[in-house]
Amino acid sequence: MEKILSSLVSEKFANKYCVYPVNISETELVVQMEKFNIDVVNTLKAMSNREVIIEKKSGSEIRRNIKEGYKSNLNNSKKEVSETMDELIEKAADFNASDIHLEPFSSELRVRFRINGDLVAIDRFSITEYSELNTVIKLNSGCDITEKRIPQDGRFTYKKNKYLLDIRLSTIPTVYGEKIVMRLLNRSNFIRSRKTLGFSDKAINTIDKIIENKNGIIIISGTTGSGKSSTVYSLIQELKSKDINITTIEDPVEYKMEGINQIQVNYKSGLKFDNGLRAILRQDPDCIVLGEIRDSETAQIAFRAAITGHLVITTLHTNDALSSIVRLLDIGIDSYLINAALLGVISQRLVKKKMIVKGDSEEERTLIYEILSMNDEIRDCIKNNGSIESMKKIALKSGMITYEESIEEKNNG
Repeated sequence: MEKILSSLVSEKFANKYCVYPVNISETELVVQMEKFNIDVVNTLKAMSNREVIIEKKSGSEIRRNIKEGYKSNLNNSKKEVSETMDELIEKAADFNASDIHLEPFSSELRVRFRINGDLVAIDRFSITEYSELNTVIKLNSGCDITEKRIPQDGRFTYKKNKYLLDIRLSTIPTVYGEKIVMRLLNRSNFIRSRKTLGFSDKAINTIDKIIENKNGIIIISGTTGSGKSSTVYSLIQELKSKDINITTIEDPVEYKMEGINQIQVNYKSGLKFDNGLRAILRQDPDCIVLGEIRDSETAQIAFRAAITGHLVITTLHTNDALSSIVRLLDIGIDSYLINAALLGVISQRLVKKKMIVKGDSEEERTLIYEILSMNDEIRDCIKNNGSIESMKKIALKSGMITYEESIEEKNNG
């Protein structure tokens, strides 16, 4: 039984009037009844704010359904609400979902999981139930449970049974209450090799040549949810075997790694990317990992760090490799700095296998990518203010790995 059904029609009411709720939609409530009872129907209409559809069943069958169906009926104790939260998180982990969306509306809470890029409806709760569930989740995340008017961020580690998950929480106020999104990071499979992530041998060799440099900047670009963080952490995992000082500044720290100095941005205390990056430069770093280039000031510091003897790895929100160069120029990075510091760009997307692999019907997503390795011809084009079309011709001639090539490799593999 859906939780919203057991909340709308209590077990006590169901037993008293021998009525069992079986389904609910935006406009209708479907119930089983032995005999039509206009008073009960009107009461159900008022309770649900929906039209009531009757399915006639025998009294014995209805009572059997009530006994079985209400086993999962939630009481409002904190323990049971915590169990509901655990159930949602573990179900999401079993589905390999990346996010849990809790969305309040006028009469119910909708629960959806993001699975292979799609938001899939999973469950519904009553708004009354959500109030307590919201409180438990925010308490776990270190959020202020009394504050519901402004967005909040939090995080917690979920460690129960076979599950070990890092969960990031974001809340925003909507007209019907706080919407919560929980991002799930599974520690058991978050750190993966580039091969496991989906890079070909040719791509790995190209990336290896880029990261062999002891100074310069490497950009991993892509849209939200394209797997940029996984690629960044795969690079860190390989670099940390060297005897070097690696320091990261992230918002948030998505995965805690032994042997790496990780800094969490904290806007409330005044620790931001720009001043955090300046502080790192005074800590004798060899490699700096900057969670994201978000503004001109941070970009300027990152590029100047890259030309003064540091290897910098960062991310950028662009659709392809060459757009990253255009984006850097747009936010005010001088072309001479780009030419002096930029080593290469890895741009990536996650797409469903069935969309790119012939004969495949898999809903599972796979990685496609572009890899641009900088050379003198590309630098001359940037210096001379060449168009993106000119840059692309030179990059292709120079052996840039394109999305089309990565797709072709998956079809041939």
